Amino acid sequence: MYEDEKTQQNLYAFKPQLEKMDKKGIALIVFLLMVIGFGMFALYTQIVEGHIVTGMRDNVVWGLYIVNFIFFIGISYAGALISGILHLLRVPWRTPIIRMAEMITVISTMIGPTYILLCIGRLDRLPNLLLFGRIQSPIIWDVIAITTYLSGSIIFLYLAMIRDLAILRDNPVKNARWRNPIYRFLSVRYKDTTKQKELLNVSTDLLSIVIIPLAILVHSVLAWIFGMTLRPGWHSTIFAPYFVIAAVYSGTGVLIVVMWVFRKIYHLESQITKIHFNYLGIIMIILGAMYGYFTFSEYLTSWYGSIKWDMEVLYRLFNPSQYWHLFVFAVFIGVLLPIIIVTVPKFRNINSIAFAASIAVLALWVKRYLIIIPTLESPLLPLHDLRPEYVHYSPTWVEWALTFAGIALFILLFYLFSKFIPIIPVVRSGEEKDYSRLRKIVFEKQMKKVIKQNKKNAIASTGVIILFLLMSSSVAMAQDENKIQPVLKLEYFNVDSVTKLNATLRTKKDGRFSPMPGMEIDFTLLHGNSPKSIGKAITNAKGIVSLPVPADVLSGGGEKGVFTFGASFAGKDNFEKASAGTSMKPLHLEMSFFQKEGEKMVSLKALEAGINNQWTPVDNLDVMLYVPRTFSLLKVGKVTIANGSATLEFPTTVPGNQLGYLTLLAKVEDNEVYGNVEASGTINWGKPLPPEKIIIRGLGDTNAPLWMVYTLIVLLSLVWFHYMYVIFTVFRIRHLGKS
Repeated sequence: MYEDEKTQQNLYAFKPQLEKMDKKGIALIVFLLMVIGFGMFALYTQIVEGHIVTGMRDNVVWGLYIVNFIFFIGISYAGALISGILHLLRVPWRTPIIRMAEMITVISTMIGPTYILLCIGRLDRLPNLLLFGRIQSPIIWDVIAITTYLSGSIIFLYLAMIRDLAILRDNPVKNARWRNPIYRFLSVRYKDTTKQKELLNVSTDLLSIVIIPLAILVHSVLAWIFGMTLRPGWHSTIFAPYFVIAAVYSGTGVLIVVMWVFRKIYHLESQITKIHFNYLGIIMIILGAMYGYFTFSEYLTSWYGSIKWDMEVLYRLFNPSQYWHLFVFAVFIGVLLPIIIVTVPKFRNINSIAFAASIAVLALWVKRYLIIIPTLESPLLPLHDLRPEYVHYSPTWVEWALTFAGIALFILLFYLFSKFIPIIPVVRSGEEKDYSRLRKIVFEKQMKKVIKQNKKNAIASTGVIILFLLMSSSVAMAQDENKIQPVLKLEYFNVDSVTKLNATLRTKKDGRFSPMPGMEIDFTLLHGNSPKSIGKAITNAKGIVSLPVPADVLSGGGEKGVFTFGASFAGKDNFEKASAGTSMKPLHLEMSFFQKEGEKMVSLKALEAGINNQWTPVDNLDVMLYVPRTFSLLKVGKVTIANGSATLEFPTTVPGNQLGYLTLLAKVEDNEVYGNVEASGTINWGKPLPPEKIIIRGLGDTNAPLWMVYTLIVLLSLVWFHYMYVIFTVFRIRHLGKS
């Protein structure tokens, strides 16, 4: 194979690193093997004693293992996307880092799924996944997608190494000569002829095109496993793009850390420069900003919707005694700190960017933890077993040992691979350009101007905020220390002949009314000139209290049939006394149904209490008729009572339940004489709803839509067709090498 001067220089620089290993490298390998060995001991303990040695229980069935699985799979996608996109766009500065990105992809995809095996309680049943797995299940989709993705990543990495394998074949290593036959076999007789170069470039470009959407699809499938589960915090349409952005964000951070480490180990200062860290840092903060937006959107939607079980998860995340500190680190520090370090020139250097990337990676691991554990600690049904280990998840030494064993295996494989193949491609494609001038223009001029302007705006904004705070504090200090006058409102309700009094206690502050919970209200009946207490009650969180009126109170008769009730608040702390009253006349409202000449009619009767408890017909009284709906009342008519009765033709288009039944409410609202009176009745006059079609859609169901199954099969078939074509092209390259 032809070797130009640049290739010879690179080979001369990297070949000694392949042929020998210093004491530090040996010590690193020994240490990593010890960590992995301790992890194997933990695995043996788990197999022998069972999952009881872990923190997983009946409630929290997933723990660190699934967190690590999502994390490793996530960073693998970043390697595929970055290497694929940089290759297709022919970015000139990609060459020193593209192999590291490809290696991150392959090694992470190999390690990630092993944590699924650690989470399975019965490994002897694992073959059933292949023997009896159903294509309708998202779990099978994940298995097939990850297998397909791993196969494509290995092929893509191999294609990118063929040129270097050919160089190492033509320049055999002196030590560890067992590697030379491997180089000869894997180089597929590549000699860099015109036809071989064309076939290799076409195959690499084709696989780059395939691997990018495949990486997005695979992580989307992983997100759908969560999103298709009816769990608080998981059942969300945003999870697929959210997982993809978070994966690429964390993977970019891992790539920066790997660059920094190998730059130190192999002294690659001339190959991996500050420009690479700056460019990847910019990519990282863009992804971080997008990740922050998705995070904000996710929590804002859950919080604003106020669904009970979603709020349970949010309460755990915002509780200082539970997950508040992890939440702040994962959501705020993990996003804002990298952005500040990369955008501010004073903080931006190689070491600080690597530090920011480390924080981002750790924050994304914590975020995966917060996605899984708080949700599983918030069951939809109350727990019968309230032992702490069943309610709250706490990882054990076994889980931590296997977690660090996976990290150690990642580092070990990466290091050993760098001893088999140069960590930076030896053969260059001749696309490198002098981009230092571009960096100088973009970063030193434009970025400095933007940051300088931002500093000016920040100083002005800070001054405005300080001035506002000073003004607010002076206003607050000048506030009157007098007691606050509450506002008490009393209302009378009669619902289906059940009488009650509702009192609302509020206080007006800064032009807005605020409820006063936990306050005692005394209800009285004014009989003659002396009030008679009929009960006391405490206001709820909305400042409202309801008291049923005893039947004997109304049976005694009022003054000319009118009863006067009162409510009083005795005052407490800084709140003064408050009182309210209402006078009303008992009203008996009755509703019935009948049909006349095929028409559905509603009949209303209204009688008022007179002297000596004599009931007399009511005249000229408006009554509203409603049908309760899910969130409000649907108005269906209005009638005026004349001589104690009225009729209304009921509309036939109002939807009922599946049998046509609905509830009709007749309401007298805020009447000065009768207060609030309501009567209800149920009748099958509604329009029947169509039978509800029960759709079972869970991870274990068999009735997934056929179009979805067929689409998956077609997409995977296309991907594997391209794989077969690339493999066939490799054999063509090998055949051309004979001549």
